[in-house]
Amino acid sequence: MPPPKDLAQPPGNLIPPPADAVRTPSAKNPQDVLLSKVLTSGSGQSHPRPTDLVTAHYTLWAADGTTIDDSRSRGTPAQWMPGELWEGLRAGVALMVVGEKRRLWIPRALGHEWATGALVCDVELLAIDPGPPWPTREEIWNAPADAAPTASGLRFKVLRPGTGTVHPKPASTVTIRYTEWSASGATNYDDSVARDAPLTLAVDAVMPGLAEALQRMVVGEKSRFWIPPDLAYTPPMPRAAMLFDVELLAIQSAAEGRPGTVRIQTNSPDAPYELVLPDGTVRSFKGPQTVSDAAPGAYRVKPAVLRSYVSGIVSAPANMTLTPGSTLDVTITYAPIVH
Repeated sequence: MPPPKDLAQPPGNLIPPPADAVRTPSAKNPQDVLLSKVLTSGSGQSHPRPTDLVTAHYTLWAADGTTIDDSRSRGTPAQWMPGELWEGLRAGVALMVVGEKRRLWIPRALGHEWATGALVCDVELLAIDPGPPWPTREEIWNAPADAAPTASGLRFKVLRPGTGTVHPKPASTVTIRYTEWSASGATNYDDSVARDAPLTLAVDAVMPGLAEALQRMVVGEKSRFWIPPDLAYTPPMPRAAMLFDVELLAIQSAAEGRPGTVRIQTNSPDAPYELVLPDGTVRSFKGPQTVSDAAPGAYRVKPAVLRSYVSGIVSAPANMTLTPGSTLDVTITYAPIVH
């Protein structure tokens, strides 16, 4: 679908946003600003929430007037969950009400990851369907009959199958979106979808139930997990049943490029520690070590918990990332406990 006459500008480029366009600065970087203008006023009263399901027609153009996508040409409107959209489109949809048609001028920084420049999008909001109601405390404690059990007491249900085939390892680093409910008090304990803040974490650094849950998933999958109190938070956090909706976005792996070297220095020749490789593989060592042919990527070190020592890690670079063909120096310092 070519750009409409009020947007086209010879020799094919799109006209810039008008002076009266609404400015919506990015929450992440206020210097990045979405500009928008209402083309047709709507009749609705409420705006979409991040977890609602919206139905919309849209046309998306590149700044040179090339049509990227058009739902009307397919004859089927799109359905989106605003919290899962890329930032510029998400921010624009959040401004709208049902029946409204709005034009969005989206800078590259707020566009989709494939965008090579600014985008322009016309969106017509057809309907807002409220997201599923938050579970009650009783529903958090009692999983439905079709939720599969595990030997540990965790129960789960796949909400959307994934496209990946690889499962996270016990020490893998993963990126997820999640919504978390607790039966101990607050109805909604935490929600990265609403914050638009995917979380990158180490599987072995979370509560046991969530660690087990993540290892059952593949990339692209969204599942619901009922976590019993003995697999949830430990004191001083409240011990109670938890419910998680988790979407697995990525599993960290080794980066491409020439192998490098990881050199580990320690002041204890017999204190054990583990080196976690970028793909989640764990290697156990004692004393100073040099690891040759090390794959590029992010590394972690896990010192052992000892009866007579406390441990601290000093590393350079601080993020412990090995770049292709380089050397990563890590120092583990054990200090005796003073009684």
